[in-house]
Amino acid sequence: MIGGGPIAIELAQAFVRLGVPATVLERKPAILGREEPELARRLGGLLAGEGVELQSGVEIERVRIARDPAGTGADAAKVVRGTVGEEQREWHAAEIVVAAGRTPNLEGLGLGEIGVDTSPHGVVVDGTLRSSVKSIFAAGDVAGRFLFTHSAGYEAAAAVRTMFFPGSGDAPHAVPWCTFTDPELAHAGMTEAQAREVNGGDDVRVWTHDLSHSDRARAEGEADGEIRIVTAKGRIVGAHALCANAGELIHELALAIRERKKLTELAGLVHIYPTLALGIGQLAGEAAYERAGRLGFLVRSKA
Repeated sequence: MIGGGPIAIELAQAFVRLGVPATVLERKPAILGREEPELARRLGGLLAGEGVELQSGVEIERVRIARDPAGTGADAAKVVRGTVGEEQREWHAAEIVVAAGRTPNLEGLGLGEIGVDTSPHGVVVDGTLRSSVKSIFAAGDVAGRFLFTHSAGYEAAAAVRTMFFPGSGDAPHAVPWCTFTDPELAHAGMTEAQAREVNGGDDVRVWTHDLSHSDRARAEGEADGEIRIVTAKGRIVGAHALCANAGELIHELALAIRERKKLTELAGLVHIYPTLALGIGQLAGEAAYERAGRLGFLVRSKA
C-alpha cells in the first residue's frame, strides 16, 4: 500500500484479516496525518499487533517488475524501491495499491473554455458552491473541499437549494469524518495542534477518557481506545474517538462544535448507561465540577 491515509489503512487491515500480508509505505512521519497524533499512533499499534506492517518516512524512488531468470514470467513480483532516512530499501509484493491521494477528473469538460476557474484541487467555488461562472455550481470531490461521500451528498443538496432559493444553502464547514478500521477512528473539528495554532496556545485544554474506564467497552472486550475532546476557553473546538462505532458517537460532539457549546453544557444532557457515549458525559461532568470548584469562593459558609 503506497500511502498511509484512511483508504490505505482500512484496506491494509482488511487484507490482513483475509490472510493477505500487507505493508503500508507512508512518506510522512506517521500514518493518518490529519488525525489526532496520539490516537493515530494508538491505532497504528493495534494494526501492527494484527500483522499490518507499517513503515513511515519512506521516499519512494521507483517501482519495477521482477521476473524469474528463465523469463517465463512465473513468480513475477512488483518491487518498490525507496529510502528510509539514509537507508536504501526494497519491498516485494504480488500487487501494489496506490492510495497516495486523489486528482479531480476535469478532463474533457471544457471548463476553461467557458471561464470556470479550476485549481489542482478541482473547481474553485465560493461559500455557496458557486463557481466563477454564476450559473454553474460544483459539489463533492470535484469541488475539492471535503472528499467524503457524506459531505458530497450534503453539498449537492445545498447547491440545489441555492440555485432555486438564493441564500438558503451554504456549503458545510463543520464536517466530521471517520476512518472505518476496527476500532473506528472518528474526527470532528480541530486537533490539539490546530487549536493551539488558532488560539495562540491560550486556554486550550484536552480532555481524555480512556475506554479502560468504560463499563460498556470492558464488557464487550474493546477497552483499548479513547475519547478525546479539545476545548478553547471552555468551548468544544475538536473531538476525536478511537472506539467501536466511533462514527456513530461523534455526531453529538460535531453538533456541539457547530453550535459553539462549552463542554460544561453537555453535563446537562443525560447519557444512557452503559454506552460509550457516557464517556462524553463523564468528561463534561469533570469540566463542570472543576468550574464549580473555581467558583467556590461565591458560596458562603454557615457558622
